[in-house]
Amino acid sequence: MRIGVYSEVGPLQRVVVHNPGPEIVRMTQFELEHLLFDDILAPDLASQEHEAMCEILASEGAEVEEVADLLEAALRNAPPEEVADFTARVADRAGYPSLAPLLRDMGAERLTRALIEGLMWEEIPDAPLTVARLRQQFDGHATIALQPVPNLMFTRDPCISVFDHVMVGRMATDARARESLMTRFALTFCEEEPPPMLLRQPDWGRHRALRAIEGGDVLVISPEVLLIGCSERTTAQTIQRAAEESLFPAFPQLQSVYAVLMPALRSVMHLDTVLTQIDHELFLGFAPMIADGDGVAVVRLQRDAPPQLEDGVTVLDVLRRELGEGVRLVPCGGHGDVRRQQREQWTDGANAVCLGPGRILLYSRNVHTIRTLRDDHGFKTIEHTAHVHPATRRDVLRAARGHRRVVYTFDGSELSRARGGGRCMTMPLVRAVAS
Repeated sequence: MRIGVYSEVGPLQRVVVHNPGPEIVRMTQFELEHLLFDDILAPDLASQEHEAMCEILASEGAEVEEVADLLEAALRNAPPEEVADFTARVADRAGYPSLAPLLRDMGAERLTRALIEGLMWEEIPDAPLTVARLRQQFDGHATIALQPVPNLMFTRDPCISVFDHVMVGRMATDARARESLMTRFALTFCEEEPPPMLLRQPDWGRHRALRAIEGGDVLVISPEVLLIGCSERTTAQTIQRAAEESLFPAFPQLQSVYAVLMPALRSVMHLDTVLTQIDHELFLGFAPMIADGDGVAVVRLQRDAPPQLEDGVTVLDVLRRELGEGVRLVPCGGHGDVRRQQREQWTDGANAVCLGPGRILLYSRNVHTIRTLRDDHGFKTIEHTAHVHPATRRDVLRAARGHRRVVYTFDGSELSRARGGGRCMTMPLVRAVAS
């Protein structure tokens, strides 16, 4: 499997997604906090919105891969001992090691569904009775043997394409731990040759602070520069460990890894909730943090040197230092009104995914962000909705081809409630070199 991501803006050629499905249905209000959601989503509408996003990706020439298909292919292709090891790790992380042989013998299609959608005890009548299961019955939550993974639609986080490698994510919460196991296994065995991987080996025995890094925090600025958010989900210790143990040794061309120290808040859970690149010298971001430095500091890591606090330097200053003084920031939520900027940052107005230089995708609800892109930076707005005839949708997408800068908008009334935008829901595998 070829991996090639040397910037955030190279034309997107191959990308992994996951359309939310039955795993959303199996989530009730009682699991919201544990599963990292603020509300229950309407599954059919969320799926339709996701399909609209994927149509946009495909219209720009990207090969769109469903992670469930890659996982099922991997389960068919992998040697039996690898499947046994994988299912043992899944069962162990679920807290029920005795499930391992039952999972191993399910077959690829059924096991793929179980890993994503979850598994009820009634679906596996041969499962042995254990003290843990009896305790679950005593607490009144005796139905689920394997929790669903509703966050899998945010494919950006569990595996991270960095140059020609994949860095295996270390999920900060137990609710998402299975995602990195699944994605790592899928990418390793879905095709004949696995991609080279960083942080490949499981390290559950290490302190949690040394194993928490998610893809939403990693921005590939250039072959020489990475930005990594030190956030609610990615720790300072893991950033330094990844840089020293993996990134600098693997990539001789890499000069600097900048750790962006952010508040550990759900509202800014990843760096890409406040900053994404949308053209060669154009970024979309939450201006109070990125341009003004409110609550944010920057640490520079370089090869064979101690970390250095960049005193008085903002993230925008760093971008201009590395990419040139021509770098500009488009303020999420528009200019001036901080409360409006805060509102649209919350609804992923800064979380754009770049399909090519100056060609991006955003939720249509972020009206002030979109207006600023249009009026100040020459973006043509292409509104795309799943609720019209397919032929009409194709005509709308074709209309975008003649414009240099385009912001595709799609309705994300359900998806945005899950706290993730277009960048969160896409894991690029290959980008062409941006011209």
